[in-house]
Amino acid sequence: MIYENWWHIASPIKTQYSPPLKKNISCDYLVIGGGFAGLHAALKLVESGKKNIVLLEKRICGGSSSGQSGGFVSPESEEDMQRVVEDYGKEKAKIIYNIPFKGTQIIIDTVRKYNFKCDLRKQDTLFLSIKKSHNNTILEEEKAKKEMGLPSKLLDKKELKKIHPGKGYILGLNYPGSYGMNTFAYCQEMENLLLKKGVKIYEDTEVNEIKGNTAETSLGSVKAKKILVCMDKIRKEFNEELSNKTYHIQTYLAISEPLSDEQMKSIFPKEELMCWDAKWNYIHYRPVEGKRLLVGGSSSWTAYHPKYKNIPNVIEFFIKDIKYRFPKIKNVRFTHYWSGLIDVTKDLVPIVDYDSKNKSIQYVSGCAGLNWAAYCGDYVARRAINPKETEDL
Repeated sequence: MIYENWWHIASPIKTQYSPPLKKNISCDYLVIGGGFAGLHAALKLVESGKKNIVLLEKRICGGSSSGQSGGFVSPESEEDMQRVVEDYGKEKAKIIYNIPFKGTQIIIDTVRKYNFKCDLRKQDTLFLSIKKSHNNTILEEEKAKKEMGLPSKLLDKKELKKIHPGKGYILGLNYPGSYGMNTFAYCQEMENLLLKKGVKIYEDTEVNEIKGNTAETSLGSVKAKKILVCMDKIRKEFNEELSNKTYHIQTYLAISEPLSDEQMKSIFPKEELMCWDAKWNYIHYRPVEGKRLLVGGSSSWTAYHPKYKNIPNVIEFFIKDIKYRFPKIKNVRFTHYWSGLIDVTKDLVPIVDYDSKNKSIQYVSGCAGLNWAAYCGDYVARRAINPKETEDL
């Protein structure tokens, strides 16, 4: 396998490179970060009629976590619903659930409104158990969904065979509302859209520090009335308080060569599904453009390591497992693999807050899912426009 992000190869969208900032400028709204949160913050500002908007990105838009993601967009908290209910109670759990639900809708609406070419696919979620000891996780999730009035269907071994005949699966929970997509293509489409709408974007422009209302970079600076910081992997030198509240989970992804119709039908005989198993490290997989299979997972050693680890045997373990469960793909090659660091907080709920010393600065951090990031970016933009905005939070 080649260590390379497949989305960079498969993206049908090309953007014009936005050169680095090399001067001192000023603006009304500054967005720092060109991932899902930052791009959606800028989009909300410009759609609300705001002008004089600048976006700074340390690499290229979608070049970090957002563009390395597996593209699993589900209206779920990153934590199981039953755990969210246990931690926060039913009423707060409803609020928490509503955020990724709305975030998913923001993403889907954006794709459809602007006709983004990002391989958007409706793929209902299938949560799977391969051991009796894992069944409780499935059953507790079903119970929590029922209590919250959320649709789901429990599938026994016989029912699973009809929609997902993998070897060894004994229990499943099927629920709607999830989608798959090429996240790097989405970010490229967003960059093109924002440029057309008049947003000034500077790539390869890392912010080293913020002094008052001025963001300092190595070659220039931006003075802004409002600053929206939508960064991941925040260094302590930049903001120690926020850095201490966020952590990283490293996951691996791999992509297969094209599958035949027969091979794809052996995995998904009726419809495409977004699949997760009930183990802690969640082997996950789904079909993508070109009749390829995307597989992801992590290990106990690499998951919480603070730096990128290029270790192919981590993802090779999951590929071996998938081939065991679906023998018709035993000779299929997986051509590319890559890893990424996902920002998280202790309770897997993102941080959205004002700077403790400057209320004209807001932070978004620890967005463990694309839906969370889209919603939080949209939310801080609305709050920058109207400080009284408190919807859902």
